[in-house]
Parts: sequence; C-alpha cells; structure tokens
Amino acid sequence: MAWPKLLCLVRHAESAGNVLSVDERAQTPVATHDYPITARGQEQAKITGEYLRKLYPQFDAYYTSYYRRAKETMKLLYPNVKVYEDPRLAEAQRGIYHTMTKEQIAQRFPEELERKEREKLYHYRPFGGENWADVELRIHSFLVTLSRDYEDQNVLIVVHGHWLILFQRLIERFSIEESIRRYQEAVVDNASVTTYEQDWEPDYRGIPTRANARLSCTQHNFAPWKK
Repeated sequence: MAWPKLLCLVRHAESAGNVLSVDERAQTPVATHDYPITARGQEQAKITGEYLRKLYPQFDAYYTSYYRRAKETMKLLYPNVKVYEDPRLAEAQRGIYHTMTKEQIAQRFPEELERKEREKLYHYRPFGGENWADVELRIHSFLVTLSRDYEDQNVLIVVHGHWLILFQRLIERFSIEESIRRYQEAVVDNASVTTYEQDWEPDYRGIPTRANARLSCTQHNFAPWKK
C-alpha cells in the first residue's frame, strides 16, 4: 500500500477548553469547535513551530480539522502555507456532554448514565454524538486519502488528542483496552509531535518491497516546549 514518506502529527496547543473541567465546558456558551488557544498555548505552538521548521522547512501538504484551536495552532507552526481543512480530522463529538453537566444528564436522562456504564467508553454513543468506532471510521477514510494522494510525500497534520490515540490504534494495531488506557492517562501533550515514516517490510525472500510498505512510528508525543 502506498504511504507518505513522512507523516507528522501535532496535537493542537492548549485551548480554553483544556483548562476547564467537563462540567465547566458544558456550562460555557462556546461551541466545542470554537475554543481558541490560550496565551500558554500560543507559546507552546511557537516553540514547537521553531523546532519543526528547523527539521522540516516545508511539507508537501498541511492539514487541520475545522476546529478553531487546530487552525490557530497551524498558523503558528507554519504561518504562510496553504492549509486544507478536513472534517474527518475533527475530535470525537460527545453530543449532550458538550452542553449538559453530569448532574443535568442524571436528572433528565438517568438511563443515559446507566447505558454509558453498561456499554463502556469505546462502544457508548451519547445522544447527538459519536462512539470511538465512529471516529475510527473517519480515520480509515482519511488514511485512504493519504495513501491515494501523498505517496512518498511529507504531510503535516494538526490533530486532536483523542483522535490521535485512535489513529495510532489503527496504524499500530494495539487493543481497545490500550487505547482506553492512553485516553484515561492523558498520554498526548498539547503541541506535541508524533511522526511516522514509510517503512518497507521484507517479502518472503527477505527483501524489503514497496508492496509491503507500512508506517512506523519514529517519534512519539515529543513536546519541544517542555525542554
């Protein structure tokens, strides 16, 4: 299968939503896609941008979701490039959890909390939202685009934390349980860099071939601003 030569994924910098609890976000009159990055997030993105531009002066393509925090991060990473916005890169939609506190949900939809507990994180789909498998279907579709349009090219994508964990699950083929662990332990830092490079696996003769190409992780969750 054809793959980019280099795939660089950067989680968006710290946003206004990152400094709020789930209930605080639900009570804030700002749509989940419209959180700006904070002053601290701006510094994170600037430092990460300096780090990336030294290593990779330019990429062949630049992608973000349509979320404000992703677009603002990209603008600070690479200020004067053409950027493609793709809805398949959006963070998981949590439906009623974006606009209702846990107490409000318990009062109005008590059966939802019971259903969530029964189905667990990966399978549970809240009203108006997605479950994790839904997000993975979007990622599958985007991977087809990468394979079709960017063979042997370098691509930069500003992504979301949960989206990145599920992307890694598909590429690295780890379990649902492992993806839940990474999600609960918040293993992906804001403005951190994860890279994958094309790797040719050997065929039955022991010779690496393009037909056996895959993406191999070469840098995981490195946050330059933490140095």
